[in-house]
Amino acid sequence: MSLFRVLYEILSQNGWEFDFDNKNGIIKLEISGINTDFHAFLFVDEEQESLLCNTHIDQKIPPSKRLEVCDYMSRVNYELVNGNFEMDMDNGEIRYRTFLDLADARPSQDQVLNIVWNGVLGFDTYYPGLMKLVYGDYSAEEAAAFCSDET
Repeated sequence: MSLFRVLYEILSQNGWEFDFDNKNGIIKLEISGINTDFHAFLFVDEEQESLLCNTHIDQKIPPSKRLEVCDYMSRVNYELVNGNFEMDMDNGEIRYRTFLDLADARPSQDQVLNIVWNGVLGFDTYYPGLMKLVYGDYSAEEAAAFCSDET
């Protein structure tokens, strides 16, 4: 059974609603977090036997804040165990990336659900600090400390 099919069945069995593109190996989920809503894109690479989850928000980072957001992400990423933040410097899109290398193994239900939830919970945890940095008067250091104080 293909990795895409395994993923499809696990998500279906757990009652998740999602869109999928079997040809390109992509599954899209809409997930509500505590602080905002997320779009999670699961990319299945059958050849590399891997699963990548990119968790996005609708907001784009304004050009004037992108370098400071990079500072914030670097501070946050240094502390993260599973996943990392990334930003497209051209359009301000920010995402949280999680990855699962399967190497000749079939993913368990827990592994599939964890790759999605780790992205959502990781992003949701640091979203308030990001918003304080972008729309408030917090520095990158203060915004990262704000999230650390909350956890």
